Amino acid sequence: MQIDWTISVGSIIQVLAIAGGGMLVLVSMRNTVSVLQRDVASIQVEIKKMGDILTKMAVAETRLDNTDTRLTNVERDVRDLRHGDGFIRGARGIDKEYS
Repeated sequence: MQIDWTISVGSIIQVLAIAGGGMLVLVSMRNTVSVLQRDVASIQVEIKKMGDILTKMAVAETRLDNTDTRLTNVERDVRDLRHGDGFIRGARGIDKEYS
């Protein structure tokens, strides 16, 4: 078995085609990576916005819970007043009207 050391035009074209194809693959992969980087950056911005929204929702929920607690306390005070408990009694009765 002998090796043919002659270079033909077909061999040169084949090597150039393989090298050109490899370069095209590298360029297209580079473009794809840059597009993916931009997409990831925009996704990070959106995730940060969602985090801010979730924080605001948690604050609103806390305020709503506090308002519910305050309303419950007011309802209890009104219920006590309806039963005569909790009036401020001075020297002459309730608001100085009743002795």
